[in-house]
Amino acid sequence: MVPRPVPPHFDDEPVRSSQYQDKRLAFLQPRLDRRKFLKLMAGAMALAATHRIGAEPLASAPGTYAPEPSSDLPGWQGSLLIDGESLAHWTVEHDTGASGSLEVAPGLLGQAVQLNWNLGSGAWVQGRYTFPTPVNLSQADIFALSLQGGGPGEVANTVSLMFADVNNVFYGANMEGKSSGVNQIDRWLINLPIPKAAFYFFFAFGDGTQIDWSRIDRFFVVVKRPASALGGGAGQLRIDQVQADTAANWSRQTEFFRATTTSQAASKAIEYLLSQQDPSTGLLVSWQEEELENPPPKAWLYDQALALIALTREGRFTHGVPANAAAQAARNLAGLLIRQQKSDGHWSRTWNPRTGAELLDDRWVGDQAWWVMALAGYANKFGDPSAMDSAQRGADWLVSQIDPMGKVVVSTEGNVDVWWALLATSRLADAEKIKAYLLNATTVWDPNLRYWWRGFNDPAIAMDAATWLSAFARHPSVNQPERGQAALSFVRKTLLTISQDGSLCGFDGMGPVSIWFEGTAQYVAAGGEDAQTFLEMLISQQNPDGSMPGSTENWSSDAFGWLTTWRGLAPTAWLYFAITGPPFPAPATFLPLILRGV
Repeated sequence: MVPRPVPPHFDDEPVRSSQYQDKRLAFLQPRLDRRKFLKLMAGAMALAATHRIGAEPLASAPGTYAPEPSSDLPGWQGSLLIDGESLAHWTVEHDTGASGSLEVAPGLLGQAVQLNWNLGSGAWVQGRYTFPTPVNLSQADIFALSLQGGGPGEVANTVSLMFADVNNVFYGANMEGKSSGVNQIDRWLINLPIPKAAFYFFFAFGDGTQIDWSRIDRFFVVVKRPASALGGGAGQLRIDQVQADTAANWSRQTEFFRATTTSQAASKAIEYLLSQQDPSTGLLVSWQEEELENPPPKAWLYDQALALIALTREGRFTHGVPANAAAQAARNLAGLLIRQQKSDGHWSRTWNPRTGAELLDDRWVGDQAWWVMALAGYANKFGDPSAMDSAQRGADWLVSQIDPMGKVVVSTEGNVDVWWALLATSRLADAEKIKAYLLNATTVWDPNLRYWWRGFNDPAIAMDAATWLSAFARHPSVNQPERGQAALSFVRKTLLTISQDGSLCGFDGMGPVSIWFEGTAQYVAAGGEDAQTFLEMLISQQNPDGSMPGSTENWSSDAFGWLTTWRGLAPTAWLYFAITGPPFPAPATFLPLILRGV
């Protein structure tokens, strides 16, 4: 695994300009056989169950969880553009100094087209599929394909997808690979969704710059150097099941779903959080295995915020004195970071939890906002004026970052984080500016596909841009729950995936590459469809010490983030929130969304 320098939630997303088109769909290709697709995504789970919905989760160790798929579980399928069963209509092209070839190889379903490439002294190699006759994709609004890279032994490279029309205008979308590329992931990346809005002008042979989606005659998968001094080497990439669909027509949930449990998973999660607090500093270790595998250990501000919210929820004070371990831990953590606050109101982002030494101060607003929200909640519950004063100074710093658009940063997640922080500190006028930006159909809300873009001019799909924004949308001060429901349904289809061994079904944060337990718990806490199924899957994976791993597997890619099997504060805290209710400040009628069992 390539260690990631930031925790695995998706906040600092890449951005580039794009064009956005209206969509509807009219394809001539037959649709995928649904039975084959369900067998692929859920067949292993249907027969390998160690327990089913309604049964008590395994108490000893993580195991295999096998929900019975519902009629639309899992994922989605569109109209099939390229099936990958043969090399018919495929050719290979390459830059000077590079070489490549094509062959048929075992695929996701049946056969796949394998692009063998050697960049040598060149910059790119590409497989080109020429449609027998031009296809009309004018009504499509989302595309997907499945990819399998050659493995971690390859050099990281960028993988690009391109469409070209009969006028030689080329639109493309990049999966960046400067340090970790999708070509290094040797499991099948199933149904990678790419909204049409993510495709933008690459180049043209002629004067045109607007692609004619009604007359597309070529599709390309390109392996290329991410920069002149980066990438290269040789490898292989398998390509299968290129699809298109109209996500605007997908059905959406019309209610928020509750999940319940009678297990002790929430209490065990709190016990784990308490066990990770260093008694000498008050900080909590973000990833337990990191201390040995990638030292030093780290305490990320985002993770400390999640822990403080959970500990505050569990804490009890009597006449200002902590009456249980959670309250004492919350006081120790809050007190330390109040003392660590910078003169301008912000905090460092990372510390060594054993020594208290500062490791990183990059002023990322997402983590700052989460801590302000957590500190304000702690101050309100326990009547701590020093904590509220610190939260207000943090809010001052956040307000100073708001631009005339009402935007703090490009990232949608970062902006809604600040909105929540300002709500928690009663900065309602400033929160309204961000609210207007987040609801604006010309910024990050997609009124056709009905989801929030990952960032400004960045239509990529991200779990937290759906789950945290769905809570935003249903808050009484916003009162647009239908947007939250639509966004949850969108990620319900696009980010659903399975573990590499096929035994578990859950969600990734982007991609999808594999199951990200934190993001799956976010989806449950937000009230997504089938929340009960996914909550029981999560509980089945809780370790005996109460912790949750980050993922079932270890993968890293610049395009889709970092997944780890390490035990972490964030996935453990989010399991707690999936059971007890979302972590955001809200009226009593809003929390808890998820009922806690007894």
